[in-house]
Amino acid sequence: MFEFEIFREEVLTDYTKKRNEGTLPTSLENPSPANLRNYALYLYCKGLNKEDRIVFEEYFNSNVKVDDLEKAIKTTELGKLKSVQNFLNGTTRNPDEIIAKLLAVLIDFKPRPFVEWRKSFQQHQQVEFKTSDRIEYAQKDNNIVQSQPFKPTVIAKPKKKNGLNKILVISAASLSFATLCYMTVSQLKTDGCMYWDGTKYIEIDCKEEIRHAEKLVLNPIDLVHFRKITQTDTLQEKHVNKVWYSKINNEVEFFTSAGRHPINKERTLKPATWYMIKKYRTSYPTK
Repeated sequence: MFEFEIFREEVLTDYTKKRNEGTLPTSLENPSPANLRNYALYLYCKGLNKEDRIVFEEYFNSNVKVDDLEKAIKTTELGKLKSVQNFLNGTTRNPDEIIAKLLAVLIDFKPRPFVEWRKSFQQHQQVEFKTSDRIEYAQKDNNIVQSQPFKPTVIAKPKKKNGLNKILVISAASLSFATLCYMTVSQLKTDGCMYWDGTKYIEIDCKEEIRHAEKLVLNPIDLVHFRKITQTDTLQEKHVNKVWYSKINNEVEFFTSAGRHPINKERTLKPATWYMIKKYRTSYPTK
């Protein structure tokens, strides 16, 4: 289930973030099966809302024929909670759905339950699609009249930076600029097109023939700041959730911005967790 995969990654990312910030309870900082069971019992005694209780009942009472949820938690074999521990330490990447839902309750992930998260996710997707539609409409509408002459904003040049940091800084500044003025840009280039050259988008005249790539309607935002990260050895923990990735046929690629894969457009890029960065970047220098 595509949406649940994203939910699962976001829950794990939230756990990692809270652990790094030191905001997790001690039992979850060291998530042994015993600690997980004890913390689940603590949350039950503290009081669960209706949705969280349903998750607890599904996980702890699935193989125990008792009506008392508290007793079910207390008598749960520690070996069963090993699956939750494996998910947290990265041993298991595709656990059962109920494990991700249980972890969401344990770490107070929001929004939850999954149905509420899905509503929020779908609303966000609709906003992205509507924005994209407005950009394409503006680019194709030849009757747009420019009210004022376009005056490019002068931006002070940032200090020189090397590698990925330079790309991310330029991308962030460019994204802000492009978002504010994409309507003006589209008015100037109503027939603009672009194509993906393997690492970035290249602007071309729509009349130009492109045989080695798909010709796309010009998107000023992607043209300016969407890049494939080729020097993955520069990725560090500080880039968690600041770069995005795709995994297709066991091949992982990292990009500087969110969106869809430039070739496999049915695939949406995901925010990179520290686990994914460590596992799939090339060797990082230990100087």
